[in-house]
Amino acid sequence: MNSPFHYLTFNVSSLVALLFATAVEAKPAVIVHNGRSNYVIVTPDAKSPAVNYAAQELQTFIRQMTGVELPVVAEKKAGRKPAFLLGPCRRTIKAGLVEQARQLQADGVLIKTVGKDIALLGSNERGNLYSVYVLLEKFLGVRFLAWDCTVVPKQAELQLPELNYRHAPPFMYRETLYFDSFPRDIAARQRLNGPNTKCDATTGGKIDFYPYVHSSRLLVPAEKYFKEHPEYFGLQGGKRVAGTVHAQLCLSNPDVLRIAKQTVMKWIEEHPEVPIIDVSQNDGNGACECERCAAIVREEGAQHGPILRFVNAIADEVAKQHPDKWVETLAYAYSTAPPAVTKPRPNVIIRLCHAGCFFHGFEACGMGSQHAAWLEQWQKLTRNIFIWHYATDFAHYLAPIPNLNGLAKDIKFYAAHGVNGLMVQCDYQGPGGELAELREYLCSQLMWDPMQDPMAIREDFCRHYYEDAAPQVLEFLRRMDKLGAGPAHAFAVWDPTSIVPPEFAREVLQILEPARAVGNATVRNRVNKLMLPFWYTMLLNPPKYGLSDQAAAATWQEARQTLNDNHINFIRES
Repeated sequence: MNSPFHYLTFNVSSLVALLFATAVEAKPAVIVHNGRSNYVIVTPDAKSPAVNYAAQELQTFIRQMTGVELPVVAEKKAGRKPAFLLGPCRRTIKAGLVEQARQLQADGVLIKTVGKDIALLGSNERGNLYSVYVLLEKFLGVRFLAWDCTVVPKQAELQLPELNYRHAPPFMYRETLYFDSFPRDIAARQRLNGPNTKCDATTGGKIDFYPYVHSSRLLVPAEKYFKEHPEYFGLQGGKRVAGTVHAQLCLSNPDVLRIAKQTVMKWIEEHPEVPIIDVSQNDGNGACECERCAAIVREEGAQHGPILRFVNAIADEVAKQHPDKWVETLAYAYSTAPPAVTKPRPNVIIRLCHAGCFFHGFEACGMGSQHAAWLEQWQKLTRNIFIWHYATDFAHYLAPIPNLNGLAKDIKFYAAHGVNGLMVQCDYQGPGGELAELREYLCSQLMWDPMQDPMAIREDFCRHYYEDAAPQVLEFLRRMDKLGAGPAHAFAVWDPTSIVPPEFAREVLQILEPARAVGNATVRNRVNKLMLPFWYTMLLNPPKYGLSDQAAAATWQEARQTLNDNHINFIRES
């Protein structure tokens, strides 16, 4: 037992240390002064592609900020100049920082002042790169807002305080399924690492899957097997049915399992770089109704019973031959509820698909209560849970979606409840989905650090992205929040005219119209993209919104010009 004096001793010593630290407070590191710098960027002698790219990025942004280009040098040629130490250099190894960084969870970063040096490290190769972006963003004011907007503050003098910062994101897998979040540069800078990004070895790789999802159609292809073996495919209403949507395999058939194992092993051989193999149901419904499958469903109390037993058998074979690989499966549509008996193998990932109100968030809305319950039930079975989260109207990509508050609540809920991978699906086929840039930025920021204030993220984005038009845009977003807090619910597909009252559409357009006049051409176009969803909705039903033929024609001209200016060519998923 501790002495009763332990607390006093601890606090007195802490107070002395605090007073001493205050008295001899470390001077800030002066990186650039009077257009000159003594600093260099040091990389390991045998640097990786990611560390090499990190050095280039740090050099580029410091040059853009100050006009001064710091040399990038290998450690053996660096001498003793003060330096940014990137990756596992001898100096950081000696200081024990490399080992500290490697103890962080996946993609974690460590930024620490060591004498006059500044160490930038990660728990893996992505973390080594991300440490540079975190330094630039958190301590130097750079903002990676969107594919078309990076904010770099100009600074004649560049200083850094004494740093001792470490952070690892709660989600090892982070993806926003937006078309404009896929390019390598913006994906890496926003710390997105999903398979649809163009990230490669220069950015530390990515979390890849093969196939992406709905892989049953490829595991046992109908074109190869259905004619001679219809029993391999699900029984529906007394008939065997093959297809890619609303048609599933007969998962209790031993030959289906044998063929699927062979297919998976072939996939691993053909794609050795991919860490996660997908074994999941086809899109839609259509679970097999044969007696053997039905018996498993009765035993397990859930349609996921046959799926998980099938996936576990494949995962066991994968574990024997490829212990470094994972097997992912969906909990989706008819299979979201977990089984009562079978648990996922340690190398199985469950990807639970979102089912809940977009506007209010699933936790706060009766429309999503089952999703929270299913997540809690899956957590009792496994720690390996990814989420497939929906955030757009799949029938109307351009429609207004007042879900920013609900989306932020949902991401925070996932982080607080142990989810370790998250994808937010929106308009992935082309540019220009409603509020695409803001929603992408908000999601990426909260996936990286869900403790942040979503409203602060939104305001920071608007102040920089919309510049002089920010006050009107922020007022517009406040009105959207109010609409989203109303009685209407929405999930996946809905008619936008059912949730956007005519008076609201007119009110929003009146707020945004002056914003077109206060900015430059770039800002004016960005405001036009905010107005486009309301033009689109009004054109779906001109009489409801009081548009005459002449007014509708004029509205269409505005909409068409904005569509053309931004190369927007998809209005719905199909």
